[in-house]
Amino acid sequence: MKLTLILLFVLSVLVGVAVGEWFFRLYMKALPPMAHSDFNTSASRIAHLMYGAGLGLVLFLWSLLGMAAANILRKKPASGA
Repeated sequence: MKLTLILLFVLSVLVGVAVGEWFFRLYMKALPPMAHSDFNTSASRIAHLMYGAGLGLVLFLWSLLGMAAANILRKKPASGA
């Protein structure tokens, strides 16, 4: 179970960072060439990667919530009428 949680955490953060990188690339395509300064590019990349890491953490927490709900519903006894 512990290995599953660690693997789930790592994969969730990797997916989140990949989404952040994808959004950064979309941002760079939409940005006019005149606005491509080193500061803007660096600050934007950091912001997008932090957004992606936060998204990965949220995905991990939602997955934990889903796993907990599935365990609770599975252990719930069936009520007979």
